[in-house]
Amino acid sequence: MGSIGRTVRKAFGPYERQVSELYRRIFIDLEDMSRAIRDWSEPTDILEIGCGEGALAERLTRDFPQAHYTGIDIIPHLGRLYEGPADRVQFQQVTAEDLAVQQPGRFDLVVINDVLHHVPDALREGILVAARDLLAPGGKLVFKDWVRRPTPIHAAVYVADVHVGGDKGVRYMPLDEQEALIARVFGAGAVTARRSIAPWGQNLAFLVEKRG
Repeated sequence: MGSIGRTVRKAFGPYERQVSELYRRIFIDLEDMSRAIRDWSEPTDILEIGCGEGALAERLTRDFPQAHYTGIDIIPHLGRLYEGPADRVQFQQVTAEDLAVQQPGRFDLVVINDVLHHVPDALREGILVAARDLLAPGGKLVFKDWVRRPTPIHAAVYVADVHVGGDKGVRYMPLDEQEALIARVFGAGAVTARRSIAPWGQNLAFLVEKRG
């Protein structure tokens, strides 16, 4: 069964893309997210884990015109709303773990944006391990997930994910849990920068570097 949000957006027909952008902007400014990534990296081979319908993909292919982009997800119709260049872009319905077996050490930038709170707890570390294995030595992970705090906007995010997005199993991590998860996989001190992404302080992005 599809989510309420997807059904409503499709009802807007040719305006679905604009409606999706406006709705998403309530919670995260993807222009600010892409700006942070641009400030932190100069990639030639980008992987986005959990690319969805391709909203961030458009920004990344625009901001890095010489880079190849691969977007993966387990949902069908991934990249459905993507309207950027097609010649250096690839969307694959595959798990990060399977791709890490096929192409270890390929990418110099991996992006995980607002994905892990949709993933069951038992699988979260495995996705970060796969991201680490997919990175070349010295490669960078940009990891962003909503930080759990008792605020009105957090309540709004929960309602949006559960009742609009249709994810009944969503669970957000507090900041210390996010930091501990990154440290277990990449090691202490692997986070070299962090940045709040507009419009909310609970949008916190980490720059994580793979050593060795």
